[in-house]
Amino acid sequence: MKMKTLMSLLAVLLLASAQGLWAGGSQPPASEEVYEIKIGHANIPADNSALHVTGMVFEELVEKYSNGRIQAEIYPSGQLGSDAEMADLVVSGAQEVLVTSLNLITQYAPRFRAFLLPYMFENNENFRKARAALWDEFNDYLVERANMRLITLWDSGYRHVMSTKPVYTLDDLKKLKFRVPPSPVMIEMVKSWGVSPTPVEWSEVFNALQLGVIDAIEVDDSVLISARMNEVVKFITNDDHILQVSVAVMSQDFYEKLPPDLQEAVDRAAKDSISRVDARSTGILEEAVEVSKKEQGVQFLGRPKDYDVWAEKARTSWGKFYGDIGGGDEALGKEIVAKIFAAAE
Repeated sequence: MKMKTLMSLLAVLLLASAQGLWAGGSQPPASEEVYEIKIGHANIPADNSALHVTGMVFEELVEKYSNGRIQAEIYPSGQLGSDAEMADLVVSGAQEVLVTSLNLITQYAPRFRAFLLPYMFENNENFRKARAALWDEFNDYLVERANMRLITLWDSGYRHVMSTKPVYTLDDLKKLKFRVPPSPVMIEMVKSWGVSPTPVEWSEVFNALQLGVIDAIEVDDSVLISARMNEVVKFITNDDHILQVSVAVMSQDFYEKLPPDLQEAVDRAAKDSISRVDARSTGILEEAVEVSKKEQGVQFLGRPKDYDVWAEKARTSWGKFYGDIGGGDEALGKEIVAKIFAAAE
């Protein structure tokens, strides 16, 4: 009788074990659940791409600080869609993280456009001071306005004029066919200079410069290598009109699904990624400049002779964006810009 009881108990245990295997094994406690993150961006997966490097830094840190309970995978080259499509996916919660230009995010959270006004920051250290001082305020705004939260916000150097003919003054630029991206801020800036922008898709810019369809563009130095622009531009005029700012954002829906300890891991990874991304971005720009000088013979002309005129005229366009920055309230928009200025000092 005892033997039958023992055999019956053993059979029950074996059956329970088998059922557990069929069901995928025993489920870990909720606190030990593994969460997966898709990190998307539109650049190639290269060490000289600040977007890709940012994705790698956050991937490393968030997996480390979560003890592997958050697993990240990077999807470069627009594998998850265009920048605009990926942004919509993050807003809806279908994608966890996007690394892109801040300009794209201003379509969802226009207050961030204050960071992109022409001649807003005298140098990138001014930007970094403002970023640190106003991080929480702008993150809260992004969460409320766009259902995203900040992971990293960094600068990739200044945007300036790159051309096939030398540009020493604003009058020199007026003689050229100048391509400007379809950004309201940049279009108004160029108009304030008395220049008519030539519309060309970014994918066609290389050939357009090569064939003389356009004579000049405005970009930051990273594209000298990443987009091979150092093969077609001959001169760079450091008018430094807008600081190129990029961003990594996370879906707020995903963040709220995480248990508190993993939210802390995300926050810690975000905080610690900033200095590493800053340093790597600076290194990418320095490499791009040196390679372009030594291997392609690109000439860096320094600041235009009439730099103050460029800055003064461009700043007259600010008022056209106060309403947008303030969510329809021009006074608020002006106040926000003034607050960033004060924080940058």
